[in-house]
Amino acid sequence: MRKIILFAVALLSLSTASAWNKFAQECIATLAYQNLTPQAKEQTTALLGGDLASASWWLQTLTQSEQTKYTGSWHFTTVTADLKSTTKSAKDGVVQIERCADILRNRAEHSDSTVVAALRSVIHLVADVHNISHIRIEGCKHSRTNFKFRLSNGKPGKKEVISDLSWRKLWESSLIGRHSCYSPAMFADDLQTCYGEQKENFSRGDIRHWVEDMATLAAPLYQWAAPDFYMSREHINRLEPLNDKSMARAGYRLAALLNDIFE
Repeated sequence: MRKIILFAVALLSLSTASAWNKFAQECIATLAYQNLTPQAKEQTTALLGGDLASASWWLQTLTQSEQTKYTGSWHFTTVTADLKSTTKSAKDGVVQIERCADILRNRAEHSDSTVVAALRSVIHLVADVHNISHIRIEGCKHSRTNFKFRLSNGKPGKKEVISDLSWRKLWESSLIGRHSCYSPAMFADDLQTCYGEQKENFSRGDIRHWVEDMATLAAPLYQWAAPDFYMSREHINRLEPLNDKSMARAGYRLAALLNDIFE
């Protein structure tokens, strides 16, 4: 009982670490909501008092507490050198998703506030583990550091401007920022149009399989992504679809998880 109480307190006092900006979190949650079964949609809406997007930024609105600062690690997940998700550490995002999912599956045994906190956390953390820069690979030092690289503005000759950008900022906000003319609902519709046919394929397996899938996408990038790396506009243009597809994976998988929980 004590562990459950401490876990609930931690959920209510999470730090402000995040893998996606607010726009991206809302896009992913909106895509997931569009793909919920009627039963899952009804039950999650009743718990949250709104759709999934309304709760997707909850972790960011809470006051940071010294007692729960360690929860910032929940926004990351670690895989082995051979890209397997085997961690049992309570500091890891995948373990926290599993714990929250267990609370939701056994929600009759928990208080309403604990159940709501668990649901809000699942919405946020499933998105987080689908961010390339939040996959940590054992033995790959660059996957554990928020290093800076050089980024070109893509203009020729003297008009070219080269600036520093951090690896996490690239994946957390810069790439998704290219879609800032969209609303979250519009971009979710765009993801549905582009990747809807892959929904079933994306949704197979469980959270561990999904993390391993993301690790296979992240690992090759660290062969060239390192401090002082020069990233051209062509690099950015190739990474943008990978980022968009990662968001689609997150949305469909969040829906699959919630549909299973609230069947």
